[in-house]
Amino acid sequence: MNDFLQRLIPYLPHVVQGFFVFAAGACVGSFINLIAWRLPRGQGIIHPESRCGACGRSLAWFENIPVLSCLILRGRCRTCGTSFGFEHVAVEVGLGALFFATYFLLYAGPWRFPSSEQSWWWTRNGPMATLPAMLAILICWSTLATVSLIDARTFYVPIRMTAAATIAAFVLWRMQALVPSIADAFPRGRWGLDILPVRVCVASVAAMLGLLVSSVLLWRGHIPRSFIDYEQEFIPARVIRVEMLKEFIFLLPILSAFAIGYWLGQFEQVQARCEAATFGVYGMCSFGFLVGGAIIWFTRILASLAFGREAMGLGDVHILGAAGAALGWKIATITFFMAPFIALSWLAISGGLNRILGKKNREIPYGPYLALACVISYLGNPWIEPLLRTLLTPNTQ
Repeated sequence: MNDFLQRLIPYLPHVVQGFFVFAAGACVGSFINLIAWRLPRGQGIIHPESRCGACGRSLAWFENIPVLSCLILRGRCRTCGTSFGFEHVAVEVGLGALFFATYFLLYAGPWRFPSSEQSWWWTRNGPMATLPAMLAILICWSTLATVSLIDARTFYVPIRMTAAATIAAFVLWRMQALVPSIADAFPRGRWGLDILPVRVCVASVAAMLGLLVSSVLLWRGHIPRSFIDYEQEFIPARVIRVEMLKEFIFLLPILSAFAIGYWLGQFEQVQARCEAATFGVYGMCSFGFLVGGAIIWFTRILASLAFGREAMGLGDVHILGAAGAALGWKIATITFFMAPFIALSWLAISGGLNRILGKKNREIPYGPYLALACVISYLGNPWIEPLLRTLLTPNTQ
């Protein structure tokens, strides 16, 4: 028992700090509940103030305390007694627990990237020095939770939210590169994301400029939008293939810019200007965004062409792209391959339970599975990545 306590004592400061991180996550979860309820209904996020959906009474400040208010009021309105449901408190507790787990795994021990050059990056530098990077991850979790709730209820992914999370990832990782002690470690291969070759960074940044060009051309009407004129449920296979061609046209400037950037990256003058951490983070975030979005988008195009029906959705492209920008290209790739197994497992379990209970199966979009796979891929990376390396690396003995 004494030996156990001696091992536990070094972690107590992290537990205390983690409690405040949990509280912050619960507050964010409360705000997410508000967004997920109001945004699909076209209501404002700031105004009107929080109120009961049944009787319309404005809630007092002590009724808006995350977790505690719902437990004290037993999930019911104080005036009319209408049940709020415990889904709200589940989101608050769940996001608080996710914030706590992220903080504890990153800072309370050498669990992150245990066999690579990034070993001890988070624990060595500490929470204050790596605060921008930590915020990028927590914003990613918050965005994934919000779009998952909205997607599960409405089969719609608010692109502006994933776009905001992507921009936040670029800004916060760039701010991280401004910390002198951490930026100095960049040439030695020590960073919170996987450091990429200079040519790949240059190509990725160029591809993001190509994405900007494609977006402007789409906005100006020079590139046609796909599926804009088709609202019926059944679309002929030949029409599907034409629509996929429109999407491929959108991708051409991005692919061309990537190739041009990769060619430019071979010159010493370009490499000399792009080796610093302040530019490298743009390349790493760009590559993560591109890998996350590309594997979903090209799967969508190829599957649609092969089967003659629309496969997956563009909202999933934005979800994994935002996650890749904040967490890195490896996490985005692992997420892509893990999500189908999570989806199939959930369908099997929920389908069996619904048969037993005599309930009808409810269809769930793919976005929540991607979000869950992303969380598991990142927090489980210290165990998943070595396992994959062992399975995929041939035995040289």
